[in-house]
Amino acid sequence: MVESAAEKVRSIETPEGTFTIRLILDDLGSIYPGMIRYTVEVLCGTETVYTYAINSYEVPPASLFDARQAAEIVFSRLAHDVAARPRIYPRPRVFTRQLPGSGTADVVILQGSPRRSGNSARIASWCDDEVARADLSSRVFFLQEMEIRPCIGCYTCYDYGYCPVDDDMPRIIRALESASVLVVCTPVYTGTVPATLKAVIDRCQWLHAREKVLGSEVHARGLLVAVAGRRGTEPFVCVTRVVDAFMGNLGIRPAGPVLIGDLDRARDVSGIEGVEGDVRAALRPLLPEKKNNISRVPHR
Repeated sequence: MVESAAEKVRSIETPEGTFTIRLILDDLGSIYPGMIRYTVEVLCGTETVYTYAINSYEVPPASLFDARQAAEIVFSRLAHDVAARPRIYPRPRVFTRQLPGSGTADVVILQGSPRRSGNSARIASWCDDEVARADLSSRVFFLQEMEIRPCIGCYTCYDYGYCPVDDDMPRIIRALESASVLVVCTPVYTGTVPATLKAVIDRCQWLHAREKVLGSEVHARGLLVAVAGRRGTEPFVCVTRVVDAFMGNLGIRPAGPVLIGDLDRARDVSGIEGVEGDVRAALRPLLPEKKNNISRVPHR
């Protein structure tokens, strides 16, 4: 729950009408300990025409001003600017980045390997086929073929509810937000997930912010299918923790993972007896009941 309180309010009479400037404090401590967001709004009448936001987490410790001081400076400068140049403010200026209006599916599959035809891609195809057999829609994201940039830690998502990084991530956010099942197919790279998949995981803080700040919720089950070159469970320790944390952060309920080792020796996952059946059997009970009039979404 986000608790808000107006800290400062100033009304300014101009030839363009009455403007109101508000400094609002939002307690986001339920999301992160001690997180406070300060929002400065300019209203023309009852319409918000300009918004500036900053939170206590985005300001580095060595900064000249803390978040509250920065917000108060902006409040004062906006009050001066509105009085001096009211004509530029009646038109709303909204800074945001819309999610795509299409591209949803019942099941979202993140194929995290940089190899288009590798073992993780083969497993993703099994999952995709199992969804098709259930007459549900699916969407496979081949992450290595997408432009996914790292999270820059700007906290804009917690200020405004969107991510300013311009790449392909909105397609993934839109799909995850409405999916019933998320499947993560990944190899083990140096004890954890490959770099592009990790970038997606980090950038899903955007979705976490949409859930916690904007009230958008993800209602999905999750499945991890991971492959490793070595035998045993030890190679998967970090991968399972990373993916469990990823799903838990978004409120996705993970099922027991399917962990497939010894690929350095076996080479081809499809040659390991019973593995395909195990993957399909793990996914099948997570699938939602068939919906009417839903067509299957093409891969690309």
